[in-house]
Amino acid sequence: MSETPDTAPPSAKSDGTPPGNNVFAVLRRLPARARVLLLADVVNAFGIGVVMPFLVIYLSEVRDINIRIAAGALAVSAVAAFASGLAWGAALDRYRHRIIMPTVMVLAAVGTGLYAFADRPWIAITAALIVGLAQGGIGPVIRTMFATAVPAHERTVFFGLQFGIFNGAVGLGVLLGGALVNGSVERYQTLYIIDGITFLLMAVVLLIATSDSGKRQAKDEDGGEEVPKPSYRTVLRTPVVMLIIATMSLAAVFYYGLFESVLPGYLTINDAVSARGVSGAFVINVVVVVLAQFVVMPRLGKVRRTTWLGAAGLLWGVSWLLVLLAGRTDGTAALVLLFVSSVPFAAAEVMVTPVLAALLNDVVDDRVRGRANALFAFAITGGSILGPAMAAAMLPVGKGVPLVAGLAVGCLLMLIPTAVLRKRLGSERDTPSEGEDAKAESPEAGPTGTGASGADAAEPGSAEPAAPAPTASM
Repeated sequence: MSETPDTAPPSAKSDGTPPGNNVFAVLRRLPARARVLLLADVVNAFGIGVVMPFLVIYLSEVRDINIRIAAGALAVSAVAAFASGLAWGAALDRYRHRIIMPTVMVLAAVGTGLYAFADRPWIAITAALIVGLAQGGIGPVIRTMFATAVPAHERTVFFGLQFGIFNGAVGLGVLLGGALVNGSVERYQTLYIIDGITFLLMAVVLLIATSDSGKRQAKDEDGGEEVPKPSYRTVLRTPVVMLIIATMSLAAVFYYGLFESVLPGYLTINDAVSARGVSGAFVINVVVVVLAQFVVMPRLGKVRRTTWLGAAGLLWGVSWLLVLLAGRTDGTAALVLLFVSSVPFAAAEVMVTPVLAALLNDVVDDRVRGRANALFAFAITGGSILGPAMAAAMLPVGKGVPLVAGLAVGCLLMLIPTAVLRKRLGSERDTPSEGEDAKAESPEAGPTGTGASGADAAEPGSAEPAAPAPTASM
């Protein structure tokens, strides 16, 4: 019995009038499978939020485990995620998605569920290791899952939608977790069991709703042609992919890896803002990420993607300058500057990860999609490890002023790979709505590219047997 494809058929494409890109219009256009996967992802995000802020508190204050071991559990998870990510990416390309994707989620369920019973240090570290191994695969799984379930011409808008909804669900989970905890072991156990159940639910949905038809179709189309063997070297040989990874790496180092460590550390070390004020800035950040969907998302398919990336670098630079000024003042002025800085921080966040994730999945095919998404997650994880290390080393120097000033300048480095990427992509690949029409008429696809139309290219495995597709240059 043949499986239905992961994506909408060509007839689902718009009739030439620009599609509406508000939340409800995008949801209506999505294939049923993509909507099911999105719903499961939202439930899973809620479960992640339920336990997100509490691990160190739970292990040290409730389970009476040494706080160094409690903090070390987070480090173990981060290192395990960093070390395992590339292996998960290769597994996604090599084996059936219906095997690998649920396996990652089951592993995450086992790890987070084990925390509920972590009354000894070795159990906590074991749970951290299992969770970390799963975390290394969650990013590649989620992006690969959605890239193969959503039509190519909808990816940029959809990844923006998914990013906002995911963050909103995490925020709701944090609120529920904060309301439920009361210092008792039983309450914390309940939270971790809830998180484990949401991972198991995600595993079941992936087992049912994930299709391997595209992978099999791509294999059948090999014929006797000589094609490059899928590998990380194959992915990294493509300049456009390298530029995307470089841009994500810079974003990860100068924002994602440092926002949660430098911002509170710098402001408190200078006695500018209280811990409550810092927490308020984080709340504003989450709220703006969600609300920005209604402003940014309708325009994602109409503006060149490199324009969004360049704007994000500038916005982050401005945000860090506002934080720098906040740390040099105090009282109401510092609080206002901090709250104002949270808005461009969040707006730029919406512009970077969804745009780069969609662009990456547009320029690679199903043979190396898992590896490409693993490299993308690798860049983010690397930033989350390097950022706190930089904060610990440089915050004491000049009370963090040189560090924050350096971050404001460092964000501007994103403009360099973005400018090169803009030249290599050309307007037809840089603007999703135009790129679909241009690809349908383009005769220049070579033996390693795709000549399919946008809707056809959305079908998993409909690309030619090559790895990354070539891009237009100017």
